[in-house]
Order: sequence, then structure tokens, then C-alpha cells
Amino acid sequence: MDHRVMGVIGASGGVGASTLAVALAVRAGPQVGATVAIDGAPDGGALDVTACLEHLPGLRWPDLAAAQGALDGAALLRSLPTEGATRVLAGDRPDLDRSVVAAAVTALARVCGVAVVDLGRSLWLADRCDELVVLVGTSARQLADAAALVDRVHELRCRAVLVVRQGRGDPVSPEEVAVHLDLPLAGTLRDDSRIQADADRARTPGTRSRGGLGELVDDLLTAAPAAFGTGPELAAPARGVGAGGA
Repeated sequence: MDHRVMGVIGASGGVGASTLAVALAVRAGPQVGATVAIDGAPDGGALDVTACLEHLPGLRWPDLAAAQGALDGAALLRSLPTEGATRVLAGDRPDLDRSVVAAAVTALARVCGVAVVDLGRSLWLADRCDELVVLVGTSARQLADAAALVDRVHELRCRAVLVVRQGRGDPVSPEEVAVHLDLPLAGTLRDDSRIQADADRARTPGTRSRGGLGELVDDLLTAAPAAFGTGPELAAPARGVGAGGA
């Protein structure tokens, strides 16, 4: 089985990065089997809420606080809250050691066809991703945030593409944003009232058979990792988490 790790990062808050991350994991399931959405910023802790799984039993980040060394990916995957083929690792634990987060990402990536990491606002886990999806808005403040983030993205040995969050009547086109940021444009995430309506009804992102979010996600999943970005080849993810268990 091929194993694909996708990182999603929003240049600004509120652009929909967590929604996109969950939808990627959900819609990859029928194609690859087991998938997981991982909250790469455990101090946020709301990815299971985004996935509408917060009421389900299962392991969360606080349960891994005492973990040391390498983790058993299959056992960890089985322990997570799940809906269908998709599982979610989330939970609020601001003081969780980064080595535990890295070990969990590594372990889950080895046993899932697609692992999607919601990176929050940090790029420290980007070296464990095969590809990076950068989601940006088009307001002046959001474009300034995007420029600052993309400066750091260009320094990484990581393939990256751009998704532009677009509202009605935005004066800046996605193509102009892509040229400004010097990233290949993978698609747009248009404002869609159905996304919020689904959240209000506890409908998991990505489960609609039709709609702009689903179409964008399907395009991202169909794109071969080799088509992502124009940078150098991705270095092998760091695996040095030692031996041992939870």
C-alpha cells in the first residue's frame, strides 16, 4: 500500500484549513482505505469537532502525554474516534511534547493510505509531509499573512501548492495571488453557506457528493505528489523517535 502524507496550513485564521484537512481524509477513504486526520497543533484541540466526532469515544492527544519513543501505528489507529474509514487524532494538550506529536504522525503515516496533518500556523511538521497545501485569503491582511508564510515555505524541501479562499466580488483573482506568492495554484475554496450549514447539522466535511469543497478535494487527491510544486525532491522524513511504546 502506498502511504501519502498531506500537510494543510492556513496562512490566516478562519480560512478553512481544518475543514479542508478533514475533507481530504474523508474523501480519500474510498480510494485508499484507512485514512487519518491529525491535529498537528494540539494546543488547538478542535479537529474532532470539525470532523463532528467530538462525541465519540477514542484516544485523544492528552492520552499520549506519557508516551515515549516509537508508537504502534496500527494500535494507535484502532484507538482513535472514527466515522467510516476516517479516524481523527485531536484533543487539547498545550504542553504536549513535540516528540510525541512527531512519533504519532510517523506511526499513523505508516499504516494509512492517506494521512492529513492540519499544521495549524506552524511548519515544524512539514518535513514529515510529502506535499503541502497552503490555504490563503485575499484581503490585504490575509495576503500579508500569506507572503510571510510562503517566504518560509520556499525555504523548505517540501512540495507545495496554493489554494485560494475566494469570496464573492473579491477584487484579486486566484491567479494573481498565485503569481504574487510564486506558488502553483491547485484550486479555489469558494465561500459556500452549505459548509457552515453542514457544521451546524454535525455533517462531516467532505461527505457531500457534490459541491465546491468536494470538487477541490478530489482534484487535490487526484494530483500526483510529483506534480506538487517546483522545488527540489523531498528529503526523507525524519524517523528518529527511538524504540519503545506508549
